[in-house]
Amino acid sequence: MKQKEAQQRQVIHVHILSTDEHYYFGSIQAVYDTFSKEQIGIAAQTLYNRGLDEKYVNDKAVIRKGILIQKRHSNN
Repeated sequence: MKQKEAQQRQVIHVHILSTDEHYYFGSIQAVYDTFSKEQIGIAAQTLYNRGLDEKYVNDKAVIRKGILIQKRHSNN
């Protein structure tokens, strides 16, 4: 039986610099369900247009995209 490949899941990491708090989200939209553009220093559409191939840094937040690594399940 062929082993099913694990689906990669995107994670958006937001580091709020003023409080040194770290948050993890499943999408850019989820970030804006929690924070306003004033709180993180960039509008949602601007972040979508810019993309997150490289981390975004300003005086309020550091935002980066990563991949969630999960345990592989074996079929026995």
